[in-house]
Amino acid sequence: MKTLTLADYGRAVQILDCEIAAIMAVALVESSGNGFNSDGTLKKRFEPSWFKRLSGKTASTYSEAYALDPTNAMKASSWGKFQIMGFNHKVVGFSTVEAMVRAFATGEAAQLDAFVKFVQDKKLEDELQTLNWAGFAFRYNGEDYAKLGYHLKMASAYQKYKADPAITLAETERVKKKAPKPRPSSSV
Repeated sequence: MKTLTLADYGRAVQILDCEIAAIMAVALVESSGNGFNSDGTLKKRFEPSWFKRLSGKTASTYSEAYALDPTNAMKASSWGKFQIMGFNHKVVGFSTVEAMVRAFATGEAAQLDAFVKFVQDKKLEDELQTLNWAGFAFRYNGEDYAKLGYHLKMASAYQKYKADPAITLAETERVKKKAPKPRPSSSV
């Protein structure tokens, strides 16, 4: 379970042209900042309503859903540090949801790469660059974002990271200039 390094964040900052603190804020709100559980397993959140919509079957837990329909159980779950729904596997560069989950299990760098692709596909760069948390949360978390307070949580998390001297605008600019070139994308 490999966690993100400053160089990993640097690649994302270079591509998205936003502050490190903005990316870290999304991760904190989506997964408490970790792509893995304390036991080392990949973090996931099963969404029963999505499972019903995708499979026509009912299950209240991931285990139940997986026993009924493994592929749709994975598609109906959000995964990793940025909690990307499995049904977005093609958007983030994977031919199958199984390939996405396998890649995410290798480390948080794969999860961050997928987040970058998701942001690009959904054209959310501007929202991250301008810190438009309501606009970002609406398109990232859905129409219930305000009821669930995602935009407020992200704004608060951003302020936390922004206040950290290691995550200042100057640091973001330094990382942008010195970050290694983005890795070529590859589908598993």
